[in-house]
Amino acid sequence: MLGDEEAANGGKVNTTSMQSRTFIENDYCKGKRVTCIKFHPTKPHLVAMSMIDNMDSDSRALIQGKSFESYVLILNFSDNHIITLNYLLETPIEVTTIEFHPENPNILVGGCLNGQIVVWDITSTDHRIANSQKKADVGGGGDDEGFTEGAVEEDDKA
Repeated sequence: MLGDEEAANGGKVNTTSMQSRTFIENDYCKGKRVTCIKFHPTKPHLVAMSMIDNMDSDSRALIQGKSFESYVLILNFSDNHIITLNYLLETPIEVTTIEFHPENPNILVGGCLNGQIVVWDITSTDHRIANSQKKADVGGGGDDEGFTEGAVEEDDKA
């Protein structure tokens, strides 16, 4: 076990215990598996998570190259008891890997399953979720021009 060798040699072992916390968002996580997790480089309480549909390789081969809704979630772990969804980044192709820009931590780049890349600026209010607002609660007009469906900023809430 990690740290056993240090303990046996009289070294100090970090005994800080952390409570386990789980997050599930039925609208965006159900039937998915996590492909990549990245901590925000300057805000360690923010964690970006990409997911793909949980299916076998034969099923995945049948849908190869087809477009459908997929999301990257940015979660906020700053509260000790509640994990909240802060940003919802939408893409028409599943994202398998993500990375924050090394010089501009507000830029997130996603590598898609089909080889394309997607770039998001998380300072844009289009990606921000206000008070657990979900896609079903947002009055989207159905146009698919952008990567998000009009998430509302906290100040705009009625």
